[in-house]
Amino acid sequence: MTKVKRKYIDSHWLIFAIEGIIAMLFGWYIMFSGSQNAIFLTTVTSVMLLIMGLIELFNVLHREHHGHTWGLSLIVAIFELAAALLLFLSLDQSSAVSLTILASYTLIRGVFEILIAFKTVEDSTDKFIWMLCGICGVIFAFVVLNSGHFAEGTFVKFFGSYLMILGLADLIYGIHNYNKKQDDKLARQEAHKKITKKTKKRK
Repeated sequence: MTKVKRKYIDSHWLIFAIEGIIAMLFGWYIMFSGSQNAIFLTTVTSVMLLIMGLIELFNVLHREHHGHTWGLSLIVAIFELAAALLLFLSLDQSSAVSLTILASYTLIRGVFEILIAFKTVEDSTDKFIWMLCGICGVIFAFVVLNSGHFAEGTFVKFFGSYLMILGLADLIYGIHNYNKKQDDKLARQEAHKKITKKTKKRK
């Protein structure tokens, strides 16, 4: 099957919506669980990243099934899974290691989203959403990195607040993509009707 060059941002809207819901739920739990245990909160975060990576792997399979290019989706999946594994392996080390991993993950993801906004997004609403996520990622990366002097587990709480912003933005983006596709579908149907009417008149 010939691969169709379809952008990562055009992945099925449910991918972004589901990732958004998961990020919001885990972010809410991390922030309001009442626990300050860095090991426990880091474990919860690594599970969340593992789930996000598995969803991206499903996205790879979905895109492959429909003949779309899936290279970037695979890179995102590997990135999420690698972050989950590194975070899990850091549990028996000092919290500074987990802090550095989370800050690096947030920074890399933020820069990636800013690049997507500039390079591949044309719709102004979509561009704003990706830019917002990217800027928040860069800001929270520095917040997390400089939170080592706070109480134990606080750096994960900061990361949880970032997850809630990211999750909400992903959910909005997914719904917006769905609405756009529905509008495009209706526009195509209307165009088809007009062409059909013109064809019948000529006959």
